[in-house]
Amino acid sequence: MPHNPETTLIYHITDVANLPAIIVENGLCSDAVMVKRSAEIIGYDHIKKRRLKEIPVPCCEWRRVGEFVPFYFCPRSPMLFTINKGNTGRPVGCQRTIVHLVSTMAVGMATGKAWAVSSGNAGAFHTTFSAKPDALNALDWTAIRATQWQSVQHQKAAEFLVADFFLWTAIQEIGCENSVTAGKVREFLADAAHQPGVSVKPSWYY
Repeated sequence: MPHNPETTLIYHITDVANLPAIIVENGLCSDAVMVKRSAEIIGYDHIKKRRLKEIPVPCCEWRRVGEFVPFYFCPRSPMLFTINKGNTGRPVGCQRTIVHLVSTMAVGMATGKAWAVSSGNAGAFHTTFSAKPDALNALDWTAIRATQWQSVQHQKAAEFLVADFFLWTAIQEIGCENSVTAGKVREFLADAAHQPGVSVKPSWYY
């Protein structure tokens, strides 16, 4: 069955500590912007550098991956797993403060920004990219939906990329690992003009 961008959810992970700045700036910035700031970085530094400098997105005028705001097509991503294991330099168990910012692919396509779908982890050199909606149908959805994904890690980590900036008003839901983090999110949202729904989603975590 063909996949529809209108119903295809996309998930961006970030530390809850970054949420106030995201709200103030009215959106998510690419790593090309964030690397110049003091944001709470949750990924591998060397992979971020590779995405910024070495891996192009040919279908988007050969811009680098790091110039795009990244989203996964599932929660509970391989990157969240490795971050939570302490492999990127953060404490083991740090997923408790990481939130999933959720939207849809159709909303991302409608922002007017260049966008692309990656065939797998966009930080890998052998990944391919497409700016056509039917690229969704070529993804390995069995891998993307898998809970045991060690043999299909690359395919599960397929990404939806939006150039430069993704509006805060395009975020529809925020998923949290626990009620404490959800409470912090609600505090940060108290005075925000746009307030996505906030939910505790333990099944989105490890």
